[in-house]
Amino acid sequence: MTAKGNYGYARGQKRLRLILMLVCFLFILTDVLISLIFFQTKKTLFVVIACVIAIPFAKNLIGYLMLIKFEPLSEEDYKEAEAISNVIMAYDISVTDTNGVLFYPCVAVYNNNVIGLLQQGQNQKKKDAVEYLKKVQERVSTKPRVIVVDSLKDMRRELSRLTPPKEKKGDVFIAEKLLELGL
Repeated sequence: MTAKGNYGYARGQKRLRLILMLVCFLFILTDVLISLIFFQTKKTLFVVIACVIAIPFAKNLIGYLMLIKFEPLSEEDYKEAEAISNVIMAYDISVTDTNGVLFYPCVAVYNNNVIGLLQQGQNQKKKDAVEYLKKVQERVSTKPRVIVVDSLKDMRRELSRLTPPKEKKGDVFIAEKLLELGL
């Protein structure tokens, strides 16, 4: 299983949620069929067990539905992002809110700056995408500057404007807090 923040994490989570959801559904179906076939009634302990198994089924169904819209970086874009040196990169980042979920295929953390790549095709305005990502500011004391870009070319341009950091320790802390924002 890929660790959170690494390339391929969302794809692995989507696959895991689907498998767990199908396993739970099969248990529910088997329990109900056993009750109906062997006891000719729904008033058995098997149906109670099926109802309890419905809870993890629903949890995994919701997790899968939340991840279904996410599109990770292509392989060539991933290689291009990895070519950017001296920057902490986090991939497959999601930020949840009461209004929904916003996905960032790639986020760079460099010298107290958070630069997020907005997923193509999301119906969010750039202003909203910045507001979602600014939630990392609530979790750290340094209040990093947050920028959202539309392409890796724009990300590279923004990074080139920044001065080199004195120490990377703060950037690592910001990246860890960034991973706590979503799924």
